[in-house]
Amino acid sequence: MHIPKPSKIQTKFISGLLLASIFLGIAFSTGFYLHMKNVLEEEVRDKAMLIFAHVDSIQHYVRDVLRPTMYERLPSSFVIEAMSSSFISRTIMAPVNNHHDGTIYRRVAIDARNPAYEANEHERELIRYFRANSEQEMWQGYKNIDDERYYVKARAVKFDEGCMYCHGKPENAPPELITLYGERGFGKQLGAIAGVDFVGISVQSSVGRVQQTILTYFAFFAFGALLFFSATNVLFRVLVVNNLKRLSSVFRLNMAEGEGTALLHKLEQGDEIEELVDGMEQMGEHLFEARRQLQDYAENLRRMVDERTDALSREVEARQADVHLFVRLLEDMRQSSSRAELWRYALPQICTRFGARGIAYVCTMASQNYYVWPESMGAPELPVDFVGVLTGSACIQTGSRIFVPVESSSGNAEGILCLTWDSEEEAASHDRGVLLALGRQLGTAAENLTAIDSLLRQMRVLETIVEGITDPLALMDSSCAVLTVNQAARQLTSELTDGVRTDGNMLAIFFDPEAGNCPMLDAIRSGAPDQREVELPGGRSFSLSMYPVRSEEAQTDRVVVYVRETTMEKRMRAQVWHSEKMATVGKLTAGLAHEINNPLGVILCYAGLLRQTITNPQQSADLDIIERHTRQAQRVLQELLNFARPKTAGSGTSDACAVAASVRDVFSVQAAKKHVRLGLESPTGPLYVRLGIGELEQVVSNLVINALDAVSEEEGEIVVRVAPYDGNVKIVVEDNGPGVSAEDAPHIFDPFYSTKAFGSGTGLGLAVVYGMVRDIGGEVGVERSLLGGARFVVSLPGAAPNPLPESET
Repeated sequence: MHIPKPSKIQTKFISGLLLASIFLGIAFSTGFYLHMKNVLEEEVRDKAMLIFAHVDSIQHYVRDVLRPTMYERLPSSFVIEAMSSSFISRTIMAPVNNHHDGTIYRRVAIDARNPAYEANEHERELIRYFRANSEQEMWQGYKNIDDERYYVKARAVKFDEGCMYCHGKPENAPPELITLYGERGFGKQLGAIAGVDFVGISVQSSVGRVQQTILTYFAFFAFGALLFFSATNVLFRVLVVNNLKRLSSVFRLNMAEGEGTALLHKLEQGDEIEELVDGMEQMGEHLFEARRQLQDYAENLRRMVDERTDALSREVEARQADVHLFVRLLEDMRQSSSRAELWRYALPQICTRFGARGIAYVCTMASQNYYVWPESMGAPELPVDFVGVLTGSACIQTGSRIFVPVESSSGNAEGILCLTWDSEEEAASHDRGVLLALGRQLGTAAENLTAIDSLLRQMRVLETIVEGITDPLALMDSSCAVLTVNQAARQLTSELTDGVRTDGNMLAIFFDPEAGNCPMLDAIRSGAPDQREVELPGGRSFSLSMYPVRSEEAQTDRVVVYVRETTMEKRMRAQVWHSEKMATVGKLTAGLAHEINNPLGVILCYAGLLRQTITNPQQSADLDIIERHTRQAQRVLQELLNFARPKTAGSGTSDACAVAASVRDVFSVQAAKKHVRLGLESPTGPLYVRLGIGELEQVVSNLVINALDAVSEEEGEIVVRVAPYDGNVKIVVEDNGPGVSAEDAPHIFDPFYSTKAFGSGTGLGLAVVYGMVRDIGGEVGVERSLLGGARFVVSLPGAAPNPLPESET
């Protein structure tokens, strides 16, 4: 109960002090505000006059010193940067506007020569003021500019005799001004008011500081007044209220409600302390009845607390049952492998927990499946506004049924849960918040099952991709243990170990992990891919590539190991090298035979001539020896030629597309090492040519080898194209290397002619290509490629498919 103040004497005393203090505070604040405003105006006025004085000093210096000096030095020129007082004053004062301290200086005019200094609306108003009041030279006051309060000081700018030279007639003005500004700014009259010097100083922040200062002083004043009132109040209470303390116990014990109200009203009307004491004594007599009533209230409150305690106990039991239900649902979700299993496990438990007659779940997604319990129930009927149930995130009761939205953790609708009771009252007695939380829990569980199912499908797709790779592939950790491996890797390890191990750990076969020379550890430490060639004792060779993989913690702790067998590729490269060497021997032998056969023929010729002129048997026998050894030398040369001469071209047929693909596969490893792109463009079907497989492989291989030697690493590109052309088959090999120069083109197919560095080639590769192609009636040439390098075009006669292998034809 609120007890009013014990007497009006204290209220009147404190109220009078409060009014006096408020009056003094307002008077003091008003006077201080006016004083600070005057100080601020004097400060901004002095600052504006200082700017005008600065501008005047600049203009006087230009007119009295700088301009005459410039006319003396340059009598026939007008330098605006040194002779125009307006230009110089504006340029010097420009930084004032850029300091962002609330100061504005502008020298503007109407129809200004420079459009940047055309007067705005505020400045035009000032110019009109000076023209209407020509006797006024200065205007000062406050203006709002761009929503900010400014103190403005402006003065009129009049045209004097010195200004007419540049602002009078155009024919009398300096030509430099006309060139710079055109006809703008001329035709002014002497003594006319052209514009204003405008100085604006922002006072908004200063006024704010003044107001803040006044508020601070007023706050200190209020704080002091509060302390004064508090001390006065304490002193008054010490002197007056002590007599009331003896009455407080009686007041609390004996005041009755009705009579106490009357006594309180009497106390509020009293004005003397003695009357207040008497009233308090009478009021205390009536408090006994209030005490009795309070005891009755306490008894009723105790009874209400007991009833509420029983209700809370029942609610706690219900919440415990809800917790047990959620725990069981989590266990069901862990055991479920599909949504159907989840609903079969969850629906009976939910129905039993809430004492429902039946329960059903309807999936509102594309499947439109539904699940019920007991199973004898039919398909549930959804409410008309079931979309509102899903989007409203709230339970809806329709008769004895409650529809609960089932939502995922992201808020996506999964379906509707429908619980049915025997009566509408029983349905309304259940907590909607618990049912809504149950729907969200079930939606999250269904969403998790969907995510797990999607993850399993992705894992199966990944396993299919890995197993579909025909080359051995394995994922290994830093301890050289196999994490994932495909069937090709398992077959390779089984093949290399005679079935001893089939785990796919290829590094354990190529290297000894215990010896510490496993390159996978180097790849993990460096974080960069590692590629190398590995050759086994049995002669088989492999290309080993290791690619480090970073984990989610950005640590390199796993490596993808890719292995490709290169045994056949090395053998083919060896055959190519051997063929090139044999071609070199053939050319060299042909040259030697030419050089030696001629002298041997001369020897035989002259030996025959000598035989016709001699009769001496000894000399005839000597000639026989000479002729026999000469013919023996010729036979040796012929046998050497027969050994080194290549097989006759055109002895078989081959599929140009298959041969080009085979050559591409052979040299793809060498191209990958140089980081060169080696591409093939050919039809899907075969294109047969009148050239054996071995000869065609030698032709294409020589061209690809030359291209690989010509292109640069990292940026090289080689393209092999096979296409039919007018009954023939055209094979094109082009690159983006330096190409073939005009000087080298006529000799590029000559034997022993090479554009490579010394020791890098024999000069016989293209000669062999030329010879084989020409022998079967084909053509070969070189031209500039669109890629920027060389483009070798080989045209071979087409042939019908050969049903028998080449060795049987």
